Amino acid sequence: MEREKQQWIDKALNSLDGIQPAAPQADIYAGIMQRLRDEKFRIVPDTVSRETVYRAAAAILIIVAMNIVTCVTFQKNISKEKQLQSFAKQYSLSDTNDGLLNM
Repeated sequence: MEREKQQWIDKALNSLDGIQPAAPQADIYAGIMQRLRDEKFRIVPDTVSRETVYRAAAAILIIVAMNIVTCVTFQKNISKEKQLQSFAKQYSLSDTNDGLLNM
């Protein structure tokens, strides 16, 4: 049994005799190096697509428009509140019933 096992191992090891390593094509190394150099020094003209720039610009425009609308609305509310306060002060109107405090 031991002898058969050893013969099988020897046969398997000897089966690799005479095998030559794979030989690459003659110009493959030069081609690979040329592609690496081309890729390394390639200039990429557009790194961000136009669609992305347009979407970002639209988002910024919407945010600015919302801020403007909010500021205008807030200003209107403040001016109305000031007008009501001045009206209430002028005619001595307030939430308290103490007339001396309204002067």
